Amino acid sequence: MYSIAIGPDGRGLAKAFKRSAESGDLEPINFQEAVGEGMCHINLDRTERWLLGASYGDAMLSLFPLSEVGEIKPLVQSIGLEGEGSKVLPDRQEVPHAHSIYTDPSNRYAFVCDLGMDRIWLYRFDAKRGRLEVAETPFVQTEAGSGPRHLTFHGNGRWIYALNELNGTVAHYDWEAENGVLEPLEVCSTLPEEFEKPNISAEILVHPSNRFLYASNRGHDSLAVFKISESDGSLEPIQHVPTCGEHPRNFVISPDGGLLAVANRDSNNIVYFAVDGESGELAALEAVEGVPACTCVRLVSS
Repeated sequence: MYSIAIGPDGRGLAKAFKRSAESGDLEPINFQEAVGEGMCHINLDRTERWLLGASYGDAMLSLFPLSEVGEIKPLVQSIGLEGEGSKVLPDRQEVPHAHSIYTDPSNRYAFVCDLGMDRIWLYRFDAKRGRLEVAETPFVQTEAGSGPRHLTFHGNGRWIYALNELNGTVAHYDWEAENGVLEPLEVCSTLPEEFEKPNISAEILVHPSNRFLYASNRGHDSLAVFKISESDGSLEPIQHVPTCGEHPRNFVISPDGGLLAVANRDSNNIVYFAVDGESGELAALEAVEGVPACTCVRLVSS
């Protein structure tokens, strides 16, 4: 397992752990220092030989090799996002903010959501050398003030859904990996029409069946459920369900698609939901209380 942390000097850290199959306990393996401060997101590439990180505060990207036993090797590349923030929301968008990083299903490109500049950056990724290079089309500009935060991939490798934190929307894109072209298709709200209070969105995932999409709302404190059209990938809102807690951040769906768990940071609980395999709708099951300021949750098979 890999996680992020903040060092005593404010520098971002990437940490590796080994999990006991018997007890589930985690044993530290090692850690490496990232470039920049406040690393907020890490991801494995598709080969699981590289660890990619994004630092929010100073918009820096970090790339680490991984050993065969899961150890994180020293940093091999760092990149800074350059430019001015869009300033639509001055307190959040004065400067670039790298919020997340992902490799695409082909593992030949990496996407970086930049909340500060309202951009999704594109990089070519060389999995043999461990190298990121700016793509021919370096970025896609999103709606001003939208604040791209996270994204998720449909199983067909072509449809990408990006969650915009600041205006509470999901943007649907068509991805052509052969040419490195990301084409905007539609934008849908994650909120009910009647809701007018402050809200910021957090996480987004496609269901393992590729028939449904889920997004979390902080403020409305809900999970938005969408049906994905099999013909063109367009979204149809079908449910807004309370998360039974406050400020839902990350959530995860089990590999079989039958269970969803969401981390409610401000109410210190993790809530489990049953996922209806036919409709995609959610029904609350139970909560695990007393999980301090939980911001990320993972399900691990026994």
